[in-house]
Amino acid sequence: MAFWEHLRAYREKLDITQTEAAKVLGIDHSALSKYEKGSLGISIELLTKIKEKYKIPDEQFLYMLQDKRYKSENPILEARESKARYIETFQDEYVDKVIHIKEYRDLTMDIVNFADNDKDRRNYILNRWKKD
Repeated sequence: MAFWEHLRAYREKLDITQTEAAKVLGIDHSALSKYEKGSLGISIELLTKIKEKYKIPDEQFLYMLQDKRYKSENPILEARESKARYIETFQDEYVDKVIHIKEYRDLTMDIVNFADNDKDRRNYILNRWKKD
């Protein structure tokens, strides 16, 4: 499995979109798409940033770079732990900076309250927020 295939698979395991990943990495969405298709080479600096931002463990990252399949004893648990590491970093970098903004808190509460009860309303709020 080539590095670019590992890169895409790991991002998908984190359950993040290319758009979110590109923002986190500070690159253009189209560039990330090309990296994940193997049509654009990745610089050493970006490799370092990918490892850091995705919170990829050292041993697994080495396997990815060597085009080897990483064998996990418990892939489901590992996927959960990888996602938890990413979410924790995301919170540290982004949420902590906006939590003091009243509108952010209001939006968050609206999304959570509508998440279970009214998915149409939740989607309306999210789409409206994206337009503004």
